[in-house]
Amino acid sequence: MNGYKLMADSYRKAAEEKKITQEQADKECRIFDFLATCDEDDICKLFDSSAFNEIANSYIRITVRELVSEDTITEEQAKAIRNRFRLLLDEKRAEDVM
Repeated sequence: MNGYKLMADSYRKAAEEKKITQEQADKECRIFDFLATCDEDDICKLFDSSAFNEIANSYIRITVRELVSEDTITEEQAKAIRNRFRLLLDEKRAEDVM
């Protein structure tokens, strides 16, 4: 059993215990059950589909914004990191960076 299957099972249990609605559980389980069938190559293909680019870019924006506000890096360095990250998303496959 993998972590995705465990997550799906925990949502099913939460619905049984009335901690969440059955609708909520079904929605979560649909995704985790699907992910449980995927191998690493499948996960890389999902990432390469660009479905997650905006989410990944948002994480980078938050990260560098926090580092700038903590005076860990400069705004110029933050811009360079954001630009390099976007470039890597375009140029490299997930499989290559894993």
